[in-house]
Amino acid sequence: MRRVRESAWIALAAVLGLLALWQPQGLYLFALALFGLPHVLWELAWVRQVWGAALPRMLWMPLLGVLTMQALARFGLWSGRLDAATAAACDAASLAVCLFVTVFMTPRLPRPRRYAFVAVGLAVPAGLIAVADTPYVVGVLAALAIAHNFTPLGLMPSDARIGRWPARPLLGVMFLAPLLCCGLLWGAHSGVATGSTPPSEIGWLQGRSTQLAAAALPALVWAQCLHYLSVLYLMPRAIGPAWRGLPMRPLALLLCAGLSLYFFTDYKSARGLYAVAAGVHAWLEWPLILLGVAGLPLHAPDDSVVATS
Repeated sequence: MRRVRESAWIALAAVLGLLALWQPQGLYLFALALFGLPHVLWELAWVRQVWGAALPRMLWMPLLGVLTMQALARFGLWSGRLDAATAAACDAASLAVCLFVTVFMTPRLPRPRRYAFVAVGLAVPAGLIAVADTPYVVGVLAALAIAHNFTPLGLMPSDARIGRWPARPLLGVMFLAPLLCCGLLWGAHSGVATGSTPPSEIGWLQGRSTQLAAAALPALVWAQCLHYLSVLYLMPRAIGPAWRGLPMRPLALLLCAGLSLYFFTDYKSARGLYAVAAGVHAWLEWPLILLGVAGLPLHAPDDSVVATS
């Protein structure tokens, strides 16, 4: 039974790749509408399960405060009370503050990595503040949006396993596929179809290189679908029996169903509203990944075992 389940999700990952090649924009809209908000809620529950005990409350509280301010800025953009340039500057500044807070309030880290951690933790926020409210901020945010698809690699505990395999190498191999896809598609298409609804970062890429945008579209959609697969299925399997998941209470189900319906009735406005929740979970990941790279000891819960169900 375990081998059947492992084969099933590998086959699903391959099918998603074929669909991304065939109908990337349709797959993007469908996946975002159905799995966007559920994956945000699921990932926040996963982070709380794995990282909650590893970090002190004195770090969580200011992070949540800054993320609340970011959410308010994105809500202001959706409701028309803020212009796009101001909201983008708030995005860059809020991530910078989150990283600053992480540097100065982090628990003790292994000495050999601490100096590099402090240097990176100060240089990156300083760079974000420098580009805030400039034409470059949109490019920085687009790069972060693309990189976000690969964050399960950085969030996973080093000793976690998915089925028979170590989790990080397995996810690394899986996420290598969209990158190879982008390389193989280079020059194969003339451009992204106009009048469609591709990921917003594709619009930024198209302004720089039509060829790059055309090659990146299927690869980016595939990577996003693999991100959803990782968060909703593979990452919980890495925790095993310790996984408690998101309490699927009626309110959570109602919010997910309501946003999905909103997507299919007014896609542009729904994506703006979804960005409020998406920004919170994405901006929370980068400080945690920075801590992981710096050497913060992080392990899967004690009762995690190889999933057999």
